Amino acid sequence: MSFKDMTDVIRAAALKGYRDVMQELVGSPARLLVEFGIDPNLLDDDDALLPMDAVCGLLEASSAHAQCPDLGLRIARHQDLDVLGILGLVVQNANSPAEATEIVTRFIFLQGTALRMQVLAPGTLMPEALSITLAIDGIAHSRQRQAIELMLGMTFQIGRRHDPLRDKVKAVSLPHSLGADAARHHAFFGVPVLENQPIAALHLDGRAWQDPVPGANLRFRHMIEDHLERRMPAPTQRLSDRVRGALRTLIGTPQASRDDIARVLAIHPRTLHRQLRAENTSFQIIKDTMRQELALKYLAETEVTLDQLTALLGFPEQSAFSRACRKWFGAPPGAVRRHHRTRP
Repeated sequence: MSFKDMTDVIRAAALKGYRDVMQELVGSPARLLVEFGIDPNLLDDDDALLPMDAVCGLLEASSAHAQCPDLGLRIARHQDLDVLGILGLVVQNANSPAEATEIVTRFIFLQGTALRMQVLAPGTLMPEALSITLAIDGIAHSRQRQAIELMLGMTFQIGRRHDPLRDKVKAVSLPHSLGADAARHHAFFGVPVLENQPIAALHLDGRAWQDPVPGANLRFRHMIEDHLERRMPAPTQRLSDRVRGALRTLIGTPQASRDDIARVLAIHPRTLHRQLRAENTSFQIIKDTMRQELALKYLAETEVTLDQLTALLGFPEQSAFSRACRKWFGAPPGAVRRHHRTRP
């Protein structure tokens, strides 16, 4: 694989600590880096751009090679604000947790073009809380686990070391199963870690979300933010990608309808329909595709019951989910699960 074949990239700073962790576990990771087309020397340059797909593949292969299911979290322990580059300076001088997160959400593409962050208030787990969701676009779910955990771990770690999120995280949700490794994740976060959830997120106490942070340098922060807005405008994103992003957090709720998603995106439902048609797709096609992808992920990788999966995907009853599985995979959900569990 080569860099020119990749669309999305991520700053090499995101892998800070990777070599140290691997060296401690199994020795030099040079062979793995070369296998995924990553020049080891680039890890010394925080601003070097690495293919997102290669980085995700590297982390998954490294986790398997080292037999370390919490590899992403171990790497996160080595990271601080400096891995965010100029965004770290903004966070350090933001006036409140809300302001810091809003700025990172807007400019997260500077860290990685496939990275997505969203703040949901109220949150998805507790009505009195809010949720900071993290996602990676364009990468198969089976290749994201370590990268998602690294992102969550880094965000949590930075928040604990700096005032914006200090002691506010009350729970963490992950979109995959942890199995026997759950204890390591609980030890890292120190709060409940919920498996097999629709989204990866930190769930926070929202009561002090707008409270000022002592020592914030507002003038410096405004200067950096102004520089970012003028010199580094966000890349344009297709409406279909925005719809997928909004659906990702709402897929199992009554709000996963065309009208509600249009409201989230601040666009009229008819305009949404027209613009999606111009992209040769539709809201229902996007929703069905996302349901299909998530169904396969949960059936192949988790122990979620069929009743739970029916609810997670927003089907009214299990029979409707079974009919959808037959349409997508040519077999009922139980057979799909058995097929993937018996594959070599």
